[in-house]
Amino acid sequence: MMKKNTGLAIITGASQGIGSAIATGLANDGYRVVLIARNKQNLDKVYDEIMKLEDHVPEPVVLPLDITDYTTVDNEIRNINRQYGAIDILVNAAALFMDGSLNEPVDHFRKIIETNVVAQYAILKTVTGIMKTQKSGYIFNIASRAAKYGFPDGGIYGSTKFAFVGLTESLYRELAPLGIRVTSLCPGWVNTEMAKKAGTPLKDEEMIQPDDLLNTIRYLLNLSENVCIKEIILEMRKSII
Repeated sequence: MMKKNTGLAIITGASQGIGSAIATGLANDGYRVVLIARNKQNLDKVYDEIMKLEDHVPEPVVLPLDITDYTTVDNEIRNINRQYGAIDILVNAAALFMDGSLNEPVDHFRKIIETNVVAQYAILKTVTGIMKTQKSGYIFNIASRAAKYGFPDGGIYGSTKFAFVGLTESLYRELAPLGIRVTSLCPGWVNTEMAKKAGTPLKDEEMIQPDDLLNTIRYLLNLSENVCIKEIILEMRKSII
């Protein structure tokens, strides 16, 4: 059984799907979780779920924010750092999905780049600055299998995730000597509402489950501090050829 933790974990995209599962799991492990997403009603549901956990857990912090509002997000993260101390974990799980490769207007492509890449860059800039002062921390960037393989009709979403993984790999190499670990998690279809809206052909039980991402993070956190893992690709059994 894993020991209880007493650190602080920030999770973006925490109102549903992967982000919600990771936030709830880390809270159950003893972390005070900071829940960031746009939908306050959904965030409140995650908050309530955490507060119903059998073991006593630190009260979550709910921040209903649009991550593309860079100034507000920067201020809120710094406030959290001042109030609660060291930021031990950052999980970047927020993302938009858009189908196709060249079928959308340029403005639509700009919007998904803004959320999936530029906003992540801004959050990383703030948090890594804090972690450099601490000389510690672990960053998990939730990318996608689409960040490793170019799929037909998947160029829009895939290009944002390719960019995200490229940034992550550079940070992995830059920050490791400073005591900060960075890992990309690249799952295939995950059993979430986003996957269903995107038109996954798979049944729920055939997909990767949100808890698989949570348990991957738990595994990584449980490794020696001398171990650095650049990325983990999680593929579905049915997708392996």
